[in-house]
Amino acid sequence: MATYVLIHGAWHGGWCWREVANTLRAQGHTVFTPTLTGNGQSRHLGNERITLETHARDVLGVIETEELSDVILVGHSYGGMVITAAADRAASKIRHLVYLDAFVPEHGECLADCIRRNLPPELAAIFIGHFFQAKDNDGLVPPIPGALFGQTPATTEWMERQCNPQALATFQVPVLLNGAAAALPRSYIVADGWQPSPFQQQAAAISGKPGWTLHRLPGGHCLMMDLPAELSALLAQLA
Repeated sequence: MATYVLIHGAWHGGWCWREVANTLRAQGHTVFTPTLTGNGQSRHLGNERITLETHARDVLGVIETEELSDVILVGHSYGGMVITAAADRAASKIRHLVYLDAFVPEHGECLADCIRRNLPPELAAIFIGHFFQAKDNDGLVPPIPGALFGQTPATTEWMERQCNPQALATFQVPVLLNGAAAALPRSYIVADGWQPSPFQQQAAAISGKPGWTLHRLPGGHCLMMDLPAELSALLAQLA
């Protein structure tokens, strides 16, 4: 049986993995679904000082305090930034990196850079422009409406009910890498059910690269909520 650490995307919390985690646990796997600081049940801690570094340390904290090894580390969307940063410092504890419709940053890139690299300039400007719509000048960015991600109505309603604002700095701080995790096996799972998606270009960029495998599922961006059974089956294949 495998050990999974499932990392959510921006504005979400560990709650979004509920059905996937339950399915994998029922199969005998060990599953952790940490909520990144300032999100989900810790949304009351949200503030402008939270950065990508904060979230990378959240993941490292789970791996260290739970004394995990041979981990399948999964990151969704913004979570791809987080797992990239964390794996670089804990490569010896990781078996496999899985990017779920997620950004795969290069050294020195922040999330906004990844958006610019994977979308035409006019579309990138729309996404990045949203990051500067912080309410009350508090440094917290409201969630992008779930309806834009090609998801089922049930998924969209769940998102609208549970997502919370996230610190602008999490999108602006770059990933700094030393290359320790460069040799780890990696999988990319792309959601084929929505456009315009920066993750189609991201998937095309890694397709055929040594050490990568590419998978596709026909749902919207939040596949763990849209297609939990199909995603669970795919993740189980990586065990």
